[in-house]
Amino acid sequence: MQRRMEQVCLWLHMALAFFLPLSTSAVSVAACLILLCGLLEGRYAEKLREMAASPLGRAVLVYAVVLLLGLCWTESLQDGLAVIRKQWKVMLAPFLLTTIRWEWRQRYVVAFIAGVTATMLAVSLDQFDLLQKGLSEDELFFHTLTIQLQYTPMLAFAIYLLAHQLLWGGKNGWQWWGLLAFAALLTVHLFTTMGRAGHCAFFVLMAVLLFQYYRKNVLRAGLIAAVLFPLVFTAAYRLSPVFQGRMDAIVENIRTFRDNPNTSVGLRLHYWTISWQIIRQSPWIGVGTGDFASAYSAMNESVSPGVPTTNNPHNQYVFLTVQLGVLGLLSLLGLLFVHFRRAGRIVDGWERIRLAFPVFFMVIMCFESYLNLVGTGFLFSLMSAILFKNPQPLRPAVTQGEVPATTPMVQEA
Repeated sequence: MQRRMEQVCLWLHMALAFFLPLSTSAVSVAACLILLCGLLEGRYAEKLREMAASPLGRAVLVYAVVLLLGLCWTESLQDGLAVIRKQWKVMLAPFLLTTIRWEWRQRYVVAFIAGVTATMLAVSLDQFDLLQKGLSEDELFFHTLTIQLQYTPMLAFAIYLLAHQLLWGGKNGWQWWGLLAFAALLTVHLFTTMGRAGHCAFFVLMAVLLFQYYRKNVLRAGLIAAVLFPLVFTAAYRLSPVFQGRMDAIVENIRTFRDNPNTSVGLRLHYWTISWQIIRQSPWIGVGTGDFASAYSAMNESVSPGVPTTNNPHNQYVFLTVQLGVLGLLSLLGLLFVHFRRAGRIVDGWERIRLAFPVFFMVIMCFESYLNLVGTGFLFSLMSAILFKNPQPLRPAVTQGEVPATTPMVQEA
């Protein structure tokens, strides 16, 4: 039973990675099945030891404890519990550490890129009006919103993974050229999508890649970025009406912000302004877990009653700081700090990805509360578990005849 559950769990992780950009329902089902199989698999003492020994597990525990502490001064326990329920995706990361297989990590990443590719095909059909005919108006709105918010950042991260493989994957000949063509195709497609957080993440990740490749010549990396990025931006702006429209909207929304804040960018700036007023009143412990919407509504009513209220400031840092103050912000930054601190501790060729991953989330969380969303929330927990799984000791292979990968060097903290 234990061996069977372990085998099923392995394939469920691949399904979870594949469906991340495709379907929030499938992702939730896969995560629940992983949780069930992991419990049926047993080895509870071993799993608890692994979670306790992992810096990632301890950081997630601190993050969860701070959220629970915020219930002590919340005005609405029901809203507070609703916020915590949305964070179960992040809190699942320590459990995923105990159920994934280190030697299967390449397969998990391939499954994720396959899911991004399938989503690209679906989006392309949508752009040619071939997908809209099968969707109702409400389904189409949800589909477009999901693509804009979650898929484009995932697409940017997938392009970084492909570029990393191009530079350090040891490919040559037709494989290298095929991989290059695929990465170029995804890059072109990126600039036909509407997600500005993904566009920003792309340029940041490519900058990280350049400095990683030219780590012994930072000046060269800076010069290449200074020349290449404006060229890419200009080409995308001139060739993609979607990208051009999104960039023009940013400039226009900022220009008219004082006269008309009721725009895409204007509302975000307004949300952050009102949220800052709340933070100034309760900077250390915030208003309580789950009280963002009520606190924001009250402040907005007194400052700008003509502007619509919100329950999401479209910024993970602001969302958490309003509710839990500096205490909550430190718990989130601590979670990211653990990723940076552990990035180079396992010397296995994935050190650069471990560094780029928290940079990626640091950037996109400036534009949306991405840990609250299903797709990106599970991306954070699953990829964290894959990247920071301790490979020593490796568990025996599930399938007979499977040869475990060579164990990398692990540097102690």
